[in-house]
Amino acid sequence: MFKISVPKLLHTWMVVLLMFAFALGAAMQVHAAGTAIDGNASVSDQCVNLPQSAGGPNDNGTSKNSKLCTPTPKNSSPSTATRTYIPIVTAILTNTATATSTPTNTAIPTATSTPTNTATPTTVPPASISVYNTAAFFVQYYVSYNLPNVPLQSLYSGVFNVNQGVTLTIPGGATNVGILIQNYTGITGWQTVCTRSYTQARSVVIIVNGTTFSASCTGG
Repeated sequence: MFKISVPKLLHTWMVVLLMFAFALGAAMQVHAAGTAIDGNASVSDQCVNLPQSAGGPNDNGTSKNSKLCTPTPKNSSPSTATRTYIPIVTAILTNTATATSTPTNTAIPTATSTPTNTATPTTVPPASISVYNTAAFFVQYYVSYNLPNVPLQSLYSGVFNVNQGVTLTIPGGATNVGILIQNYTGITGWQTVCTRSYTQARSVVIIVNGTTFSASCTGG
């Protein structure tokens, strides 16, 4: 049987505790430094930062782990990549030459008074031509006259005897009025007793008298 002395046993436990404390300190240092180990990576790809060798900071000894983690530099500055903007045409071509004022005819011509023909055309009353026979023979007469834009107009009295009279009416606007009065002689037929003429229509009264072969007119 082996005999282990109490001092050796205590020394061994002290060494184990020191190594455990060392390993725990190293693990906390890795966690504090923000180093992560990919669980899916192979063992050869994993890295860990081990503490320095027991020789202290001035010791030139190297770690037995050749894959020491290199701190990944953190880019604390904003990305230097510049954004490319598509230039937008902000100026829209417009017709800057605009009429500042539109000339308008502000004066609206209004008829203050409507010219009307206030002079109502007066209707010219018709004219009457009257012939009376006071002689012992038969009498007849004709009246002719003109009107605007119409042919020559004429009227006939018919035959009337002694102490008779006939009146013919012509338009008041008639012009070139002519009267022809005849008597009947019985031997030579109808012969002219007298004539009358007027530039404008007018009302007249003519009296036929005398004898068969020596008839005459008065009036008109």
